[in-house]
Amino acid sequence: MISQLTPIFGSKTKAQEILFLLNDAKEVVRQGFYEAELPKVELFCKDNHLFLIKSKFKVLLEDKDKVFSNKGIRIDENDPRSGMFFIYLSKDEQKALFASYAELTNNHSELGRLLGYPACCIEFFCQMFNENNTNLELPLTNPWTNLSLREKDAVLLSHFPCSSECGESINLAQKYFDIIRKADAERAKELVISMNLSTATQ
Repeated sequence: MISQLTPIFGSKTKAQEILFLLNDAKEVVRQGFYEAELPKVELFCKDNHLFLIKSKFKVLLEDKDKVFSNKGIRIDENDPRSGMFFIYLSKDEQKALFASYAELTNNHSELGRLLGYPACCIEFFCQMFNENNTNLELPLTNPWTNLSLREKDAVLLSHFPCSSECGESINLAQKYFDIIRKADAERAKELVISMNLSTATQ
């Protein structure tokens, strides 16, 4: 399943997010794409009855060579420069629209809620995130909340946990892993090895 979704969405991590959405583990998923990448995604959403809302702006990433970058500047959607659009995917069009509007208005709290992040982690993000502090990754103590391997396409969470031992984040990661394990045993095995999940209890 992951291997089928990856060519469409561009990475295994993004493919996982779509798997979670299709399995109702997430109500809204937010991802970034350049314009040339969108047709495949739009066709998939049409074929699978998912609503896709595109941001009213583009982002010029400061760290273009990185798979994950939290630094960037917003530009108008019609700006000729090559920027990344955010898209908001959901089975519920209204929720995708609300997520789009929350990001447009910098309502981080509401966006986090719509994306299914734990309340404690949303509060942590709102308090700590700013233009000079965009990477809220914490020292690793629990494999389930490990974000350090995002660049290597090995991660289960799409939010910054408020602590490595955040119980709600660990529960989400385990829930997501269970969905992956049932849908794609090979991908689950990859994650167990790369994230050292064999040392963690589920």
